[in-house]
Amino acid sequence: MSLRFRLNLLVSLIFLAILLVGTWLVIHNARQALADETESTAKLTLQLLELAFLQTTPENQIMHQSQLMHEIKRFGKARHLHIEIVHGEDLEPYPESETNYKADAPEWFIKLVEPTSIVLRHSILVAGMPSSELIIRPDPADEITEAWGEARSLLGLLFVSFLIANLLLFVIIGKLLKPINAIINGLDDIEQGDYQSRLQSVKLPELNKITEKFNHMAGVLEESREQNRMLTKQSLAIQEEERRYLARELHDEMGQSLSAIKAVAASIEKRSQDEKVQSGIATITNISSRIYNVVRGMMKRLHPVVLDELGLIAALNDLVDDWNTHHENTFCHLDMTNKHLDNISKEISITVYRLIQECLNNVAKHANADDVFIDLMGDEKSIKITIKDNGQGFDTKQQTHGLGLPGMRERVEALGGEYTISSTQGNGVTIQVRLPLQKENALSEK
Repeated sequence: MSLRFRLNLLVSLIFLAILLVGTWLVIHNARQALADETESTAKLTLQLLELAFLQTTPENQIMHQSQLMHEIKRFGKARHLHIEIVHGEDLEPYPESETNYKADAPEWFIKLVEPTSIVLRHSILVAGMPSSELIIRPDPADEITEAWGEARSLLGLLFVSFLIANLLLFVIIGKLLKPINAIINGLDDIEQGDYQSRLQSVKLPELNKITEKFNHMAGVLEESREQNRMLTKQSLAIQEEERRYLARELHDEMGQSLSAIKAVAASIEKRSQDEKVQSGIATITNISSRIYNVVRGMMKRLHPVVLDELGLIAALNDLVDDWNTHHENTFCHLDMTNKHLDNISKEISITVYRLIQECLNNVAKHANADDVFIDLMGDEKSIKITIKDNGQGFDTKQQTHGLGLPGMRERVEALGGEYTISSTQGNGVTIQVRLPLQKENALSEK
């Protein structure tokens, strides 16, 4: 649940509570006013009728039937009243239809504000008739209609104010919280490694302080990344130089020593005809050859001599041919565009070689693939490498425990390149790399 939604929900609940309280007050006041007015009207009417009775027959307080009906009909058009006389059968009843009002209001409102029923009675004497009784019942229909008109206007105003306030608040909160979305997007950029992302200043002091801290953090991270890139680049260069030195030492010292051992063994073999000596010499020769093959493999892994002597294309062909020879169940297809791949810097060459070498090692260990496809293209600005296999794949969201993939990424990023890997279970792995050819790595002019 977003902060914007929570704030709007909180304010909506507050306005709803105000609306409910206002509704209760309106209904309570309307009910009280109706009760007071209907009761006072009924009592006043009764008093006026009593006064009329007294004034008409002051001697014995007995009225003729026609006089009585005349006095009562004077109140026939009075609002809020229902008047009737209970008497003998011959006396004309008060017409009930004239006072049976019906309120023009919803049923729920009528039930909420309708006052308690009041009945006022007064005994009267009519000449020549048995005793009769005057009954006055308040009829609040008109008052309820008026109360509903006032309440409807007030409640409508409250409801419209509620909607307008929520709408304005929704828009204002959205505008005020808009920088938060920019901050979140900036954090996503930082998470993706875009340390050049910066946020613009905002008017809110609190959020502006956050943006300043964010920009400072991004600047520090960018500077740290550049420092790490330089350190990685230097460490890789030192590592390759050390490997080159070890390979040369193995070739010069170990190779010469093994060659000398074999030469001495061959000399002894010519001079001696003893079968035991001949057998020992053969054993020494075989062991020396085996050691030489092991050393030769170590030299190729440490540093490919063919890369320095014949260039990147020859070194990659030799690497793929040797890999296909030792992996009968998987075949590697190498496709290279020779244009722009010659005469590039040693740094770029060894990086491309190491990337493909590491990918082939990963395929042999983990992929369980039948085919590997390597596509290498170069132009005047960059070198693009695509390595794809049809193996079992893996979930790229899960953290790998080896150093192969992180090491490849570090090599590429140290040279300012781009590295992407995509894979799903059962669909193999695709690795794409782009290495820029900067001025110091540019093609040498012929």
